[in-house]
Amino acid sequence: MDNIVTLVKAQILNSLEVGWLPENIILATNFDFDCYGVKAQRIEFNPVCLTGSKMYAVRYALQLYDDVVWAHDLDAWQNVWFETPEIKDVGASTYDNRKFNGGSLFWRKSAIDLAETVISMLEKEKATYEENVLNRVFKKNAARVTKLNYTYNVGCSNYRQRWRESEKPIKVAHFHPYNRIAWETQALDRCGLGEKGISDRLESLLRDHYKLATELKI
Repeated sequence: MDNIVTLVKAQILNSLEVGWLPENIILATNFDFDCYGVKAQRIEFNPVCLTGSKMYAVRYALQLYDDVVWAHDLDAWQNVWFETPEIKDVGASTYDNRKFNGGSLFWRKSAIDLAETVISMLEKEKATYEENVLNRVFKKNAARVTKLNYTYNVGCSNYRQRWRESEKPIKVAHFHPYNRIAWETQALDRCGLGEKGISDRLESLLRDHYKLATELKI
């Protein structure tokens, strides 16, 4: 729980630093939390599929707001401020141009039926992982889904391709800072690309919350 609290605090502070207002940040949880002016919204989650619980948060947000909702994992860090990308009903990046990545998605209110479909399938199939279901729904409704540039979700898998083909600066860096290899990949140029993936600002914020390496471990 201590790790989760640290992660939540760092995420909220990061969002505020890049320009979000507290009232525009939705923190959906199944526990009480209040930090930096952001109070958690307690909602019901999926008891079987932990990662699929984000879909319940998406549905909750789309029921409340008419604007585009950006839903992202707790370890997906906004690197710089950006405006909403041009999307159809949903906007999503991929891992390798084939499989959609569920860790950073943009949803219009018109896509609430897609969120409902994913939730229904998760519950009916008693799925333990949501991305496979998400991909089936997105591919079946391909005309409604915009494939976004990697820059909106640069994780550590397939990092070289995702970094090279991303619009710069990277908009969303997806990694756990307490994972040594992930940190070295994003912040210490472990892949030898000649440039780190995260901004100096984000690096400084994460160093304030975690004990992080300053050089590669050989």
